[in-house]
Amino acid sequence: MRKLSSPPGTRPDWLVQFGRRLLLARGRAGLTQQALGAPDLSKSFISLLESGRSHPSVETVMALARRVNTSMGALLLGPDELRRETALSLVHLAGLLDLAAHGREVGTLLDAARALWPDPPGDLRLRDLLLRARAALAAQALTEAARCSDEAIALARRQRLIHLQGMAQAVRGEVEVRRGAWAAALPLLEAGTTAMQRGKAARTEENIRALLLLGTTRAHLGQLERAQRAYRRAVELATRLRLHGLRGRALAAQALLHRHRRRLDAALEALGAARAALEQAQATDELSRVLTQIGLVQSEQGRFQDALGTLGEALRLQERGTSPRDRSVTMAEIAAVHLAMGHAGEASRAARRALKEAQSVRDPASTATAQVALARALRAQGRRTDAIDLLRDAVAALGKTGRTRQMAGAASELGALLREAGEAGEAARYAAMAGATARAQAVPGVVLDQLPR
Repeated sequence: MRKLSSPPGTRPDWLVQFGRRLLLARGRAGLTQQALGAPDLSKSFISLLESGRSHPSVETVMALARRVNTSMGALLLGPDELRRETALSLVHLAGLLDLAAHGREVGTLLDAARALWPDPPGDLRLRDLLLRARAALAAQALTEAARCSDEAIALARRQRLIHLQGMAQAVRGEVEVRRGAWAAALPLLEAGTTAMQRGKAARTEENIRALLLLGTTRAHLGQLERAQRAYRRAVELATRLRLHGLRGRALAAQALLHRHRRRLDAALEALGAARAALEQAQATDELSRVLTQIGLVQSEQGRFQDALGTLGEALRLQERGTSPRDRSVTMAEIAAVHLAMGHAGEASRAARRALKEAQSVRDPASTATAQVALARALRAQGRRTDAIDLLRDAVAALGKTGRTRQMAGAASELGALLREAGEAGEAARYAAMAGATARAQAVPGVVLDQLPR
């Protein structure tokens, strides 16, 4: 744990200063040389360290810092160096925290780092801005996130830090994704991923996340082949970097687009790989959603018993979590499978539970989806009036939440029920709404809503 002692006159200044700081720290801790060294370092070795005549190993400095209740930096660095190192450590720690859970702490750490080092180099200032932007995103403070990312883009351009410019552009693109401004998000995300590739930062978690957002943006704009290319690239990079959670998300996104295009075997293959990746990442929430997707594909293939088994597995995972919205979605799909099997009573019970879960979190989109499921079950039971009332509410809610293709399906069913009830005028109005809405969107809203954001 130590090197040979240095002869007088050849001792570097840092070694002499380290010895002095160790001596002062030992005094503040009230320890003798023997007590400080115990159990693995001798009193004579501590004496050599304090007089600057022996070089400590990294392990020794770590052990001594713990024993005198201080940091390695406090033993090794002078005041100016310590301020810089502390600022760097604070920024690094801020980057390790979960932004969703500790966004406020991230801001506090960055403020402290800025106070210690008011004029840091450009790359550290950029990392500060990017972390602030991401923390603001996690808190849904989109205006602040846009301000920080715009400032970061401008600074990165001045400093010619291409990879950090790309990361800042990707964050700015995510702001527009959160706003639903897909046309504005697209050039930012394309520029960001290109800059990260040029700046040798393609194999980073930031670039993979940007590719996921790029794929989702392209899908919303109807660019399905280009969306698949972005997801495919994300899968490749996440596989190389062994980022199992991101790999699973990218594979699940690919599967959604395969399913939309009726490539059900390809969708199941991608979902199976996504399931394995998410199990490895222990990402329970994402895994439950993938299981729900597998159940949907099995149902579309007519494998109803398999679908019920898989959806039940998804529901058991969700019941261990805290996501009523996910439970509502899965119960609505279970209701659909029961209805396809001719089990109207089971379908009604599942749909009512789906509605209760959605209403518990006041989620209008999930509530509307559950209302549609319940309306279908009630229609199968001959309760046409109740089904019409539910569908009227669902169509209005789906329109307000932007689920246009789902709204079209519900409006079509409502029109058919109204015709059966002799309400020809109102039926025609809903039928026209269904036709116009279905033609307006290249990809169903239910698919787009499940793509990664």
